[in-house]
Amino acid sequence: MSHPPPYYGPPPPWPPPPPQQPHLYPPHPPLPGHFPPPPPPDQSGTYPHPYPYYMPMMAIPVGVPPVPPPSDPSNPTYITNYIYHGETSNQPQGPPVGDAVQVVETSGDFDWIPTTSTTASHLSGKAVLGGHEGWDGSPLWVIRSWHNGDLIPGKLSVRHNAASIMYNGKEVPVQNIEVLCARPENLRWVPASNGNIPPSAIEGGRTASGETLYIGRARYQLSITPGKVQPSHNCCYIGFGGSEVSHRVYDVLCRIS
Repeated sequence: MSHPPPYYGPPPPWPPPPPQQPHLYPPHPPLPGHFPPPPPPDQSGTYPHPYPYYMPMMAIPVGVPPVPPPSDPSNPTYITNYIYHGETSNQPQGPPVGDAVQVVETSGDFDWIPTTSTTASHLSGKAVLGGHEGWDGSPLWVIRSWHNGDLIPGKLSVRHNAASIMYNGKEVPVQNIEVLCARPENLRWVPASNGNIPPSAIEGGRTASGETLYIGRARYQLSITPGKVQPSHNCCYIGFGGSEVSHRVYDVLCRIS
């Protein structure tokens, strides 16, 4: 095997390479968010393996939705349009409603007791039953409430906590009401028509102009619904499906003479 001839020329102009040193890693991690500089290549021109890349962990802020304030138990929200949707009357007209039960009017035969549409169930066994809903058979009580200066007889669906009166062609939900309470043997429903009022009829309210309104009821689409009899209009009005429905034939609530 032949060998290359020895070199007898002048020495090369560059210094000889230093002896190979083992690769030294950085003594400490680089600053957060930066990669360390790459190590120098070895004599073969390649980089050592593995290359120690360092990726620091960073906290990323995450938005947290605001927590709603706690509800105020002294300001409850009443839902009075379970059966229908419409404007709600909650006007501070008429006698105030307090924590204690008050009797607004008493005649020995019946009492009007102030309450609300959501708390009237404590009067069960005393309230006058005026009819029932046609769609579920639930009872309807006789009530009255103030609206735009009128004291108007109407109905309370005690099962659904929904009370309403009739005004200007609409069935208006109400919250503050008076429930008619009496013994069943003291009252009766007397048939009437065309605005006629039996002599022993119970006055249920009045208009702002002073006309007396009476307590009536009428049959409509499988329901028997209490409402108001307005003699000057020759009919009885009941609330049904958000509307005021007039009837020429009706019953009037009367005392038993």
